[in-house]
Amino acid sequence: MRFVLTCLAVCLTALARAEPTITAPPQQVVVNGSQGDVEAGRDFVAGKIVIGKARIAASGLQNVGELLGREPSVSVGKDGRIGLLGLPGYTQILVDGMPPQGDTFTLDLVHVERIEIIKSSTAATGPIGIAGTINIIRRKAQKTRLAQVNAGVSTAAGLPGADLAWSTGGPLEGKPLIYSVRLSAMHKPVSSRMDYMATRESAFAAPALDYSGQARNRNASNIVNASGELTWNIDSAHTLTFSPEAGYFGGPRRSRQQRFWRDGSALLTRQDGNSAMATFGIPLRWDWRIDPDSTLSVKLNVNRVHVDSDALRVDTSNDPRNVATVDELASTPTSVNTNTFLHVDYATEFENGHALTAGAKFAHNRANNTYADFFNGLPDYSLSVLGQNDTARLTSSQLFFQDEWRINRTWAMNLGSSVERRAYRLREGTASSRPRFTMWAPSLHVSRKIGADRKRQLRLSVARSYRAPFFDELLWRPVINTFAPCRAQVLCGANTLDTADTAGNPALQPERALGVNLSYSHGIGKDSDVTLEAYSRDISNKTGYEIVLADVPWAGTPRYIGRQANLGTARIRGLNIEARLSGKDLGKQLARLDLHGSVGLADSALSDLPGPDNHISGQSPWRAKIGGSYTLQAVPVKLGVDASYLPDEWVRDSVRQRVYESSKLVLGMNASWTVSKQTRLVLNLDNLLSHNRSRIDEYLGVADVVRRTTATSNHSRIALRLETRL
Repeated sequence: MRFVLTCLAVCLTALARAEPTITAPPQQVVVNGSQGDVEAGRDFVAGKIVIGKARIAASGLQNVGELLGREPSVSVGKDGRIGLLGLPGYTQILVDGMPPQGDTFTLDLVHVERIEIIKSSTAATGPIGIAGTINIIRRKAQKTRLAQVNAGVSTAAGLPGADLAWSTGGPLEGKPLIYSVRLSAMHKPVSSRMDYMATRESAFAAPALDYSGQARNRNASNIVNASGELTWNIDSAHTLTFSPEAGYFGGPRRSRQQRFWRDGSALLTRQDGNSAMATFGIPLRWDWRIDPDSTLSVKLNVNRVHVDSDALRVDTSNDPRNVATVDELASTPTSVNTNTFLHVDYATEFENGHALTAGAKFAHNRANNTYADFFNGLPDYSLSVLGQNDTARLTSSQLFFQDEWRINRTWAMNLGSSVERRAYRLREGTASSRPRFTMWAPSLHVSRKIGADRKRQLRLSVARSYRAPFFDELLWRPVINTFAPCRAQVLCGANTLDTADTAGNPALQPERALGVNLSYSHGIGKDSDVTLEAYSRDISNKTGYEIVLADVPWAGTPRYIGRQANLGTARIRGLNIEARLSGKDLGKQLARLDLHGSVGLADSALSDLPGPDNHISGQSPWRAKIGGSYTLQAVPVKLGVDASYLPDEWVRDSVRQRVYESSKLVLGMNASWTVSKQTRLVLNLDNLLSHNRSRIDEYLGVADVVRRTTATSNHSRIALRLETRL
């Protein structure tokens, strides 16, 4: 906090000595095709990184996740999760400024106009997003007629994949209407192999083998997305936009796992299943240009998500003292989510350099889950004590106000505040709860152009932000551990630390954070800059994973469960260096070369856990990315390479569990051949340095320690993609 006050004092002192306020009309920031991404982000006081249409098209990549994975400002954890500041669980993901439905990162780039990244919290983006916000803007209908087809094939671990995308659109002849239609489909197989062994040790005995095992998984993701947009220019002031969308995400799942204990017993578990998620949305938007300086936008989005899944698990257990037994566990859960969002935004500009934005956001989310669980053909009584269905409702309302003030040619300020009220209503069988909380999030962003040069800027951001719990973190219903199963018609028995069930926590409260970002950006030409950024986050009500022995409704004896819980406070400090260099800005001899990269350092500590490894899970102590591309002169081929590295580390974010993960090195290469003005062929080689990764889970009991070591296979991927404009 002392650091924050010191920075504010320095800024206020400098402001008092600054140039007098200008009265000329503020310059409106417009992102268009002739403006580079780096240049487009320079005039945003809070600091914004823009990945524009041109860079998306030139990437030759297939979906949003692949594109963000190569962005220097975006971090990718060892588990593949994408986020900012090395904090994937604290990054807000939006699509067109609204919460998304389904897997956003598999969205084909044919649907994407641009991506905006803010590594702080603003009033306009709301109080959620402790590490910042990634906003994916989908393509809009355009006045220029365009049609494009992309098709690709891939292979990983010997399994074939494919993707197809088609888009078309343009104006309707003689009518004030513009339309666009987009379709995409993808089949992606996933195969993994895991081998593990566990030892048990105590203060009075040396480590001894407890059990060993292996697991094989083979899944497939089948994704289909269809969306369209119809824009009606009613008159010069009013525009109405209708953007229906539908999607499907599903595929088969198959897993085989064997475990052998030191007493000679064994368990073979085979699980086969399918899942299918269907989404449908009808976004409607009305834009009203009240006058040349003021606009009003109203966005309404009603969507529905329906998930059906089924799983059949067959457990074959062998005990040297008994005859082998075979048990069948079947589950067919169904989930229906209905969401309604209403956003009202008003923006106006004044001659004294102020640009005011205000608005309200309302949401109603309802999730209905129905369960059918059977054990050897009979209803599973152990889970039915929580009822055959549960219902979760969330009603939220948010108000925000933001003033972006161009004080003079050197100084600018963004001052705002948002407040959001959330009310939950949870019902599981006969149990119910109604958590409620209010999140108030003021924010201040100050930027200074050094020497009145917009390419050299110093920025300071101070913001309150939150992370709110999700439905599945609040609902009791557990996932029973495979190796501590329950028997039908009776409640569950005991389990162990390393076979804990997973459950929710209705008492979970939102995390509250005070964040500070201080950065210096040094621009080089139109499309190049280097940014040095220091940041801190002080989090209260820190959410962490705990394993506790508790009385639970589904067991007749206390049982170990793993769940999210509020565990004191957390302190995060970090330093990032990011660079985006275009050869055109460095010299004519380097015009065909582009480079990008980043290095991040981070340190965190959790107050309620013993050290020295009490860090936030997923945040690496340091990380590095580097990449670039070069366009050959003799032939129309563009070559690219991207690499990232995360070191090995121990992490303890739970009282009873400590985790080690080995280092992760990712290397990818690509080649893009421009066959003609309309056609391009792209080859991508991903994860070239595939190798087995290791993990150690230590479960810390009262008198002993169980240490499980796991080796997981890693596979390379080859993809070939053809892009054609019609």
